[in-house]
Amino acid sequence: MEQAAPAEVVDRPIQRARMIGYASGNFGKNVLASTMDVFLLFVLTERWGVSPAAAGLVVMVGLVWDGVCDPLLGRLVDRSADRLGLYRRLLFVGAPLVGVLFTLFFLDPGWRGPAILAWATVMVLLFRTAYSVCDVAHNALMMRMTRVPGAATTLSGLRYMFSCLGALTVAHFARAFVDPAADGGGYGLLAVTGGAALAYVATLWLSAASAPRSVVVPGASAPRASLAWILGNRPLLLLLALGFVQALTLPFFARSFAYIGKGIFHDPGWTGKALTTLALSQLVALPGWMSIARRIRQAHVLTLALITTATGLTLFAAVPAAIAGIAVFGIGNAGLQMMIWVLLANAIDHGECHTGVRFEGLPVALLLLVLKLGGGLSGALLGQGLSWVGWAVATPLKFENGANLLTMAWAVPLIGALICLVIVTRQVPKATPAV
Repeated sequence: MEQAAPAEVVDRPIQRARMIGYASGNFGKNVLASTMDVFLLFVLTERWGVSPAAAGLVVMVGLVWDGVCDPLLGRLVDRSADRLGLYRRLLFVGAPLVGVLFTLFFLDPGWRGPAILAWATVMVLLFRTAYSVCDVAHNALMMRMTRVPGAATTLSGLRYMFSCLGALTVAHFARAFVDPAADGGGYGLLAVTGGAALAYVATLWLSAASAPRSVVVPGASAPRASLAWILGNRPLLLLLALGFVQALTLPFFARSFAYIGKGIFHDPGWTGKALTTLALSQLVALPGWMSIARRIRQAHVLTLALITTATGLTLFAAVPAAIAGIAVFGIGNAGLQMMIWVLLANAIDHGECHTGVRFEGLPVALLLLVLKLGGGLSGALLGQGLSWVGWAVATPLKFENGANLLTMAWAVPLIGALICLVIVTRQVPKATPAV
């Protein structure tokens, strides 16, 4: 049997300060990720004149490429003799490159037509490649910090709290993306994206500095990734299915906000209000989800989170102008997103327990792959959906087209939440304890 990875950390409680320092990286990551997730499509269609269908393809190509890169990187980091050291080096070197590419993307070169489409595609691919390196390293680092009881729930909750703070920051500056009049001739957007890039670099460096130091066993060889380890890990396979479905469907909701604000309510400020409500509701709900996850089974936590998410979408469908549906959706989504990473930590521990070999980079990369494949396909489907409802730059939506846009915004994620609920209630082992 292969030896376990030589870069082992003594299984002792991680200091809370280290946990917070590590989790802060999710602030910078989510500032960039939320910006690209919510506003990339809108910037392409409304500022650069790209058709919705073509813009959706750009979103899909970028995320799919990012996802494809993840398993390759995961295999490499799992073969390192000093995984913790490699994680830190990747973060210190890669974060500035990600920040530069992110800022460059939003510098409008002034081209239009095929030229701007080519520019956008190349820049998105470059950004996603660099982002993938840091994303795998940062997420794999978490698996090195969750090997004592209770650490997975605590660390996952702290990470998502910082993610919500990042989303709140993006919501605060939403007007710079959706309202050209508030942009200040392009300088406002440059200041916002440059500040976001600096926040990304600072928090990723803080994460790297907060990581515990590794203990390398001399002469031990790192294990090679095994397909049997993956295929035999039932909790991991179920998690990958759950992650793909929710990534494919749930992002439709927030990604539609900019179009709903402009085309339905004719108020660019509504987008920021909606995003702020979503982020705040998730942030406020997280301590409750962390407490619940320590007391009841994971399947029950996921079921409760998905029911809450579906309830929020139903409320939004009934009264789109009311903000309550968005808030309830955010409460449920907070529990779901937190539990995804708790489940991953458990799946990795499960694989080590049953095989004696511990892989971290590859399982993390596989989860990121399905999340990004789902998110990329979701972006392409949203672009096609916008074409279907008749969205066009500087052309008011007809009443029936506006109704179709609203239906698409809530119906697709509602279907996804219900499918996820079926996966959880029928397949997740009920005896799995919370961590």
